[in-house]
Amino acid sequence: MLLGAAGAARAAETLSYATYFGANDPLVQVDTWFMKEVEQKTNGAVKFDTFLGGAMLGGPDIYPGLSRGAVDMGMSVPAAFQSSDYVLSNVTLPYITDDSVAVTYAFNQLARKAPALAGEYTKQNVKLLYALGFSENTIWSSKPIKTVEDLKGMRIRSVMSIADALKILGAVPVSMGFGDAVGALQRQVIDGFSSAPFLTSISVGLHEFAPYVSDGGGMGVYAVSSTSINLDTWKRLSPAVQKTIDEVAAKVPDHYASIMDGMVDKAVDSLIAANKTKVVLMSDAEKKRVRDAVAKPLWDKWIAAASQRGVDGAAFLDQYRELVAQNVGNHNYLPGLLRYTAKTSKAK
Repeated sequence: MLLGAAGAARAAETLSYATYFGANDPLVQVDTWFMKEVEQKTNGAVKFDTFLGGAMLGGPDIYPGLSRGAVDMGMSVPAAFQSSDYVLSNVTLPYITDDSVAVTYAFNQLARKAPALAGEYTKQNVKLLYALGFSENTIWSSKPIKTVEDLKGMRIRSVMSIADALKILGAVPVSMGFGDAVGALQRQVIDGFSSAPFLTSISVGLHEFAPYVSDGGGMGVYAVSSTSINLDTWKRLSPAVQKTIDEVAAKVPDHYASIMDGMVDKAVDSLIAANKTKVVLMSDAEKKRVRDAVAKPLWDKWIAAASQRGVDGAAFLDQYRELVAQNVGNHNYLPGLLRYTAKTSKAK
């Protein structure tokens, strides 16, 4: 039972929240802000018990756990771990944009406009509250990656569409958990570490030992994190509380946009201060080579998968890209490696 609109006193509801990301991750910091806002705006009628860093459920287990009610609310990447159930959520394909704020706005707008996208979640007995665009993909490696030829034969930890892209480019994708891959790169068990958002990479300390980091030809944003609530839990909440949660969730993209500049700045400063990693950006000509080789096959593969689900994949992807285009640059997002280059150039 919860506080109604009139504020009558009722017993507080405590909801469990689980994620496999750690407390320092930017995505978790946004979820923490969301939960504090909900607690405040419901006058404590809703509270949260948080389980971070896989303390309750690991990454692959969070959305199945949400579906069956093992946890009330959670954040993970179901498009990666349960890709066959969340095909449309994988529309955030590489080589569309490196503006993670634009992706955040575009994906949440698309979830409101396209019933099929939100429907992926309700079919699994969960309600999508909001999604956050990962920061742009990076490749941390034991050798510099300046050209397509440099990738040939490299064993690179990668998942989702990034693994597909690297395979097309001649690398050898290695399927490995994010945490395990940090140690594997440090021990040189693998040659590179990708499917690695810039901010998350810094938060786990890759910049403290990796000799090189590359933009991989401008792969950009390749995924979103999805924060959702179990549908049965949602239905038992009072209409007033549901309304409050929806209102706070609608403000999340604006909050994310407001803190991203500071987060990226801080991460870049950490990269500079560590002074262990050389930043390697491909030339414009090399980026074009990469995009020409990879973008269409990746997009066509996703379009075919979406079409098998009864959705016009090409039209859906076009709609997403149009929403991204409408949002790009609106909040002056500058990706981490480009910001690093700008900062270090000024310092010289």
